[in-house]
Amino acid sequence: MSVLCALALALQLGCFSYRPMQSAPPVVAQQVGVVINDRGRVLLGERVGASVDRIEGKVISRQGGFLVLDVYRVTDLRGSTATWTGERVSIPEEAIAGYRARKFSAFKTLLLVGIIASAIIGTLGKSLDLFGDELAERPGEGPQQS
Repeated sequence: MSVLCALALALQLGCFSYRPMQSAPPVVAQQVGVVINDRGRVLLGERVGASVDRIEGKVISRQGGFLVLDVYRVTDLRGSTATWTGERVSIPEEAIAGYRARKFSAFKTLLLVGIIASAIIGTLGKSLDLFGDELAERPGEGPQQS
């Protein structure tokens, strides 16, 4: 069971990373992480939690001084995350400290694939005895007969 939990965590973290955006604010349908400032924690405290650090989701619109997201994850200041199911949240522009764009990470993906492949090969090799038993194959070193 712990292996399945570790695999699920790795799959969540493996293929993407968030990098600070250097260009214009995010566009509609873009996946982003919105970094919240102190004022934003006060304004959004009742809706997403008082110690929110970053809100991740898909941009729905930018209008009237608000960024509207369909939220799928909220991270607090201690690093704890809460998974959301696409609830729509309006974030006032004054609450935003910055944006982090969600980018595909080839390195993380290859690392994850390598770890999973190694685990599968190791498990199959052990259970099917693909690599053989080193001690059993040596001549003259079998069990002693009396």
